[in-house]
Amino acid sequence: MLNWFLLINSALAALYAVIKGIRREGAGAAVFFIFLPGVGFIIYFLPGLLQALLEKTEVDREAVLTHALEIDRQPEHPDVREALNVVPVEDAMAVSGNTEKRALLLNQLKKDLKENYRILLAAEKDEDSESAHYAAAAKMELYRLQQTRWLECRRDYEQDPGDPEKYHTACAALSEMLKSGVLSSREESACRKRLCGLVQGQIYAGEDVVSQREYEEYLSSLVELGRYAEAELLWQGYADRIRSEAAYRYMLKMFYQAGERRKFEALLDDLRKNRQVRLSPKGLEQLRYWTKRLAGAAVDN
Repeated sequence: MLNWFLLINSALAALYAVIKGIRREGAGAAVFFIFLPGVGFIIYFLPGLLQALLEKTEVDREAVLTHALEIDRQPEHPDVREALNVVPVEDAMAVSGNTEKRALLLNQLKKDLKENYRILLAAEKDEDSESAHYAAAAKMELYRLQQTRWLECRRDYEQDPGDPEKYHTACAALSEMLKSGVLSSREESACRKRLCGLVQGQIYAGEDVVSQREYEEYLSSLVELGRYAEAELLWQGYADRIRSEAAYRYMLKMFYQAGERRKFEALLDDLRKNRQVRLSPKGLEQLRYWTKRLAGAAVDN
């Protein structure tokens, strides 16, 4: 075995000397290989191998850094669809082509419909038939979800009508349907009638349970259903519970539609003097508008 090792070592040393001779380079290391079999090769070539390995590692590192820099630079050329999501979806819809609009709508459909349905409904009348189809599908799905929730809430309430929490949950389910914009006019009227019946029943059972918002929604539904006499009785009978900017607005709308000018002016004056009702900027603007308009009409007369 040793003889074979020495023979191979000598052959490699001779091969080294031949290669060096062809290249016209010094071949003195061949003697070193012969006198130190095996070890001579290791001592001679190991430093070069280590240097080559280190240089390769450095090259790989530079490649990784270069790739990382390329990734960092990618936002300079963003994808159009992703960039559109930075701005409000409604604005993006207005300036996008059909392909981008469809992508935006599909992206919204993947999210929670309760959070994004108004964006989808905005595309219901879009010129692009596929975009309008996505909006119609979202509308049907939202309607189904709301109906399912309402039926569950009504069942729970009917099983235990004395539970205030179940009453509030049922009212909230109806209110959500009314505000969603997915109901037809007939369905909206039916929903308002259910809400009126629910709140009126609770007033009889225990009016302290009814919240101010529920009183407001009850009043609004009476006005929208054209049940003006009931709305006025509610307004007069629950003055301490129902006085709010929204409630005043519903009553002003009712008196205006009914042509009750004196009652309209009296209610407007009452609102102007009522310091307990804090008006929003929009409410203040409307109050100033009608006050100025009525004052101008009085001067003309």
